[in-house]
Amino acid sequence: MKTVRLLLLAALLSGGCSQEATQHAAPSEPEMSRIYRQGSVTVIVSLSETNIPTSGMIQLALDIHTPPGTEVFLPEIADFVKPFSVADGYAEPVQTMPNGKELQRRVWMLIPSLPGDTVFGSVDIHAGEITVSTEPIEVQVTSVLPDNLDLFEIKDIAEPIALLPEEKKKQQRWFVLLVAGIVLVLGTLGIKRFSRPKIPPMVSPDDAARQALSHLPEEELARTQALTEILLAYIEGRFHLPTSGKTIPEILPYLRKEPLLDRQQELEPLLVTGEQFRFSNKLPAGLSIELENHIRAFIEETKEAPCD
Repeated sequence: MKTVRLLLLAALLSGGCSQEATQHAAPSEPEMSRIYRQGSVTVIVSLSETNIPTSGMIQLALDIHTPPGTEVFLPEIADFVKPFSVADGYAEPVQTMPNGKELQRRVWMLIPSLPGDTVFGSVDIHAGEITVSTEPIEVQVTSVLPDNLDLFEIKDIAEPIALLPEEKKKQQRWFVLLVAGIVLVLGTLGIKRFSRPKIPPMVSPDDAARQALSHLPEEELARTQALTEILLAYIEGRFHLPTSGKTIPEILPYLRKEPLLDRQQELEPLLVTGEQFRFSNKLPAGLSIELENHIRAFIEETKEAPCD
């Protein structure tokens, strides 16, 4: 008996009828189909499913039978199937039926959104002068999640692997080195910032001369020498003439070449007088005061005008 069963099973498995049957299998019937007739126009509404999960898809088809040459107008289907969205859609070529009418077929693939009950609205189909109105269709969308699930949890994640004592020490050493490196970098940047030399503000030649004149020494000879140095420094800064490290006889030719605002005749006696009494032990009374007054007047008359 067992041998007969094995032979029958082998015969069924060796046959090629399974593929043949699949190729000639009839397409599945729609889950819902409704027919509407108005005059010479017939509309068939078909839905592949009326109860689907949120991960499913519905095929909506409209078969419109009209007299030959009838123009068909359909509104935008997406407005009637909300909150479903239209994933795809197409129109098949017009076919002539045995009864002489034309078949116009439109198909859409609809994707649900959230679970719950949805009602597809009524659609007005215009075929020539005839209007066919469909009825609302109820569709139920179910969730693939359990009903009692209140909190979404992430599962199948392994617990962190416990580190060995040697690995913990190594991790701590790297952390200490990282913190030390950050502190070192921040400290270096802070030192560079605070140790950066401050650039002194620019002082005009006349301001520098006034500051120097306010700190003249009391002794007459030193005072006269300081006045001569202040005047030479002012000339160099104001008129850009080389006076540093040069004697008065070496400076005078430069003064005669430059205009100096027509002050050469006034300037040369001041320098010559200061030079003559520079190495003298006897100075005329009031020489330093007179020299200081002339220098102050010269500075005030030749200083640069401030920029607006």
